[in-house]
Amino acid sequence: LPEGLGSTSRLLEETPEGRRTTEIIINTPRKRLVGRQVTGMIPHDPLVGKTTVYPVQSTDDWLAYRDLLELQREGLGDPVLDTVEEAVAFMGEEGMPSVGLGPAYTSLGSVRGMQDLIMDFYDTPDLMDDLLALQRPLNLRCVEGFVQSSSPVAWLDICWATGSGLSPRMFERWAMPDVYAAMEIIKQHPGKVLGLYTLGKIGQFMPMFADAGVHFVSTFEPNEGDMSLREAKQRFGKKMALLGNLNCLVLAFGTVQDARQEARRCLEEAMDGGGYVMVTADEVPADAQWDNLRAMVDTVQEYGRY
Repeated sequence: LPEGLGSTSRLLEETPEGRRTTEIIINTPRKRLVGRQVTGMIPHDPLVGKTTVYPVQSTDDWLAYRDLLELQREGLGDPVLDTVEEAVAFMGEEGMPSVGLGPAYTSLGSVRGMQDLIMDFYDTPDLMDDLLALQRPLNLRCVEGFVQSSSPVAWLDICWATGSGLSPRMFERWAMPDVYAAMEIIKQHPGKVLGLYTLGKIGQFMPMFADAGVHFVSTFEPNEGDMSLREAKQRFGKKMALLGNLNCLVLAFGTVQDARQEARRCLEEAMDGGGYVMVTADEVPADAQWDNLRAMVDTVQEYGRY
């Protein structure tokens, strides 16, 4: 980008307890967009943050942001893979580092906020189509970067779209083009695996994911989801791998026996015939109990074999 344009941030305040307030600054050719983010407000989980003010606040802000996207498309360079290669070398045969990728829908949501983004789709659909068309090539360049890397697995984070309550029609228009475009790249490179990171009620979207040919879907969260692991296995287990569904709260607040029972449930619902990977339904909480984590792993080692 030309000098002075692009995104930056500056620390506004930091308390002795670790709470940090940061100003988000996006300099466009037309105007400066300013937002605010707070992190460290939960002492036992310092990585949790919240954007309290999003940089894009109006249609005029979107128009200014569109100018910046046009410049970014003109200035695309080669992908920088140092971090990915370092992770692959560090893990070796002990694990499989994956590459997290953001689709265009999520990228726009990160500067606008989920609720206002949805209203913009209703109020200014043509403008949003323009923005997605400009943003998507930037995100697809990241998919191309993954293909060039040593990592065999990547995931497309569409949880902003699946978790926002979009209708199937709106989801197909605004979010699925990211999935289709990414999979077109991946299909040209045998050995590369791409799946979706989702949240919320995904039952109505699963047929679309299957049609797109994604290799796996995660996370089948039990608290906000609408499809059990068993149903997903029965309907889609021959078309894709399934990841997730282990209740995160059990790791934090349950007993060792609870953790073992939850792991057994997941295995019983999805491991038959292969194609299931034991993963938590969204995250490992910061306050997860180590004994519960060990119980989950031990249960998989004991029962998750063929």
